[in-house]
Amino acid sequence: MELLSSTGDVSSALAPASMGDPSADASNAGVIAHDTYDSVDWTYRNGFGDVLDRVSARAWRNPNEQGWELIKANALREVWRAPLEGRTFYVKYYRTNGFGSIARGVLRGPACRAEWNSGIYALNAGIAAVEPAGCAAAILRDGQKQSLIVTEAVESAQPLNRYWLAICADDDAARRREDAQQLIDLLAEMIARAHQAGFEHMDMHAANILVQPISRRRYRTMFVDLHSARMDVPLGARAVVRNLAQLNQWFRRHAGVGQRLRFLRSYLRWRNEYEQSFEHARPLPLSFDRLVRALVREADSHAERLWAQRDRRVRRNGHYFSRIKLPGGWRGSVFTRCKQPLAESRASRMTLDRAWWTRQLANPLRWFDREKTDLCKNSHSATVARAVLEHESGNLPLIVKRPLSRNWRRAIAQRLTQSRSMRGWKTGHAMIHRDIAAARPLAVLERRIGPLVLDNILITEAVPGAVDLETDLRREHAERSPREWSRYKREMCELLVRHVRRLQERGFVHRDCKAANILVVKHPALKLLWIDFDGVRRSGGTPSLPNVLRALMRLHVSLLDSPGLTRTDRLRFLKSFVACFGSDPNAWRSAWRKIDELAELKIAKRAVRRQWKLARYGRE
Repeated sequence: MELLSSTGDVSSALAPASMGDPSADASNAGVIAHDTYDSVDWTYRNGFGDVLDRVSARAWRNPNEQGWELIKANALREVWRAPLEGRTFYVKYYRTNGFGSIARGVLRGPACRAEWNSGIYALNAGIAAVEPAGCAAAILRDGQKQSLIVTEAVESAQPLNRYWLAICADDDAARRREDAQQLIDLLAEMIARAHQAGFEHMDMHAANILVQPISRRRYRTMFVDLHSARMDVPLGARAVVRNLAQLNQWFRRHAGVGQRLRFLRSYLRWRNEYEQSFEHARPLPLSFDRLVRALVREADSHAERLWAQRDRRVRRNGHYFSRIKLPGGWRGSVFTRCKQPLAESRASRMTLDRAWWTRQLANPLRWFDREKTDLCKNSHSATVARAVLEHESGNLPLIVKRPLSRNWRRAIAQRLTQSRSMRGWKTGHAMIHRDIAAARPLAVLERRIGPLVLDNILITEAVPGAVDLETDLRREHAERSPREWSRYKREMCELLVRHVRRLQERGFVHRDCKAANILVVKHPALKLLWIDFDGVRRSGGTPSLPNVLRALMRLHVSLLDSPGLTRTDRLRFLKSFVACFGSDPNAWRSAWRKIDELAELKIAKRAVRRQWKLARYGRE
């Protein structure tokens, strides 16, 4: 695969210019003018006045009637792609939504003005960024005053995250390596120039950087979405680390350690190059090693803040989740759409609005009617049913779980505390937000009287064709030749090590870590998913060694009866799990002995538990 270049001549990065008032006229920004068109006050540059002369105010107020393409829309902003007078522009509308945006408008002025000033400042400093064409602080749209900014389109450009993944998918290893190195160096140069020029993009993630081909396998990078930039101040070490950590958030999952270290070395080299070029340039008081350690700490802290922000929105009305009320006193939250679709998740590629959910969940207890539904689990602790919901995008298979109380003590406890379904809803999404593969919770319902929980239901997406780990190993052992089985065991061991280790690294403790709670997905690629979140808890940090060993013991015991798994296979898994950078190479020995001791106690307790179930319920 080779990335094709665009046609057209694109200039290289601009040379640094005067660092005065960014709203003033400057050679790089061109002549900035202020005028009124159809009672709307505009600030514009680069010949955009000719466009304003020919485009009526009605077009700006009603972009959907002009044949423009809607690129992005959320509660705060809309972005449209607009062909105007033989040129292409992007028009961004800022909504005044809530007290926060009103307060920011009073304190900082219209949102479009902040992005305009940032764009002009970038032009004057020679920082590669999308170029502003014009802005209007107040225009009446949808019965509300909104501000807008118009930027010049960058043809053939794509967000950095898409471009990087396209480069990494190249089948030619040499070409892939060269393109990645070129892009890394370009990105380091652009960010180093911006920092030394006193410019910090406060939302510098991979989707807010564009990559544009300028010739065959030659690119340039540029900033976009500058409304939150901080400018005209020197950047200290803390600001530099914070800014680089934002970019690192995406690349720590999609780039190797060597590539990320190459970027930092290139960034430091370019900082030295620009140290005498700008008024706000400063040497970075961090060596390479100290910068790497600081970036690791800040990246972890940034990730935790981002994950916590995503966790909070699962109980709110928003772009991805919605709260619903149903007949019979049921209340809850539902999943509506996903920002990053996953290949194995059909729901992540669908839009499930609140009205659709309200119709589908009008009678949530219908799935537990034993005469009409084939229950896949009916025990003293929960009732579980399979269901399929019809949607215009296709059928959506589900697992519907209704937790039950096994005795009167638990009944009282579960009515006075957070319901098991709500805990599973929060935990499942917390795992997904932290890049832990898990079945996606789609809806949670509770029926309450004040603080008392009377009933609760959790609906999770089902993955067609997937089976639990124990079933998969039994099936593969029966169908494969000895050589194929040995190869499959090794592949599954490596996958399972990463799956369990990621859960621990992200701060989760699994009190029911068994093969039945791990789902094996074969298509489009072999993958493991966590299911049944009742036993998963957040530890508030790295889980303690006893908690980790107990989880490994439970997994070990759950696979004792699986044919074809030898002592060597279990030892290989444990060695791989405890082996990491800086660890004791003999740590597996003490872990093995402890797990063996815990397993003996678990097996004895399990036998007693089975007898108790048989005596009380007539089944295990």
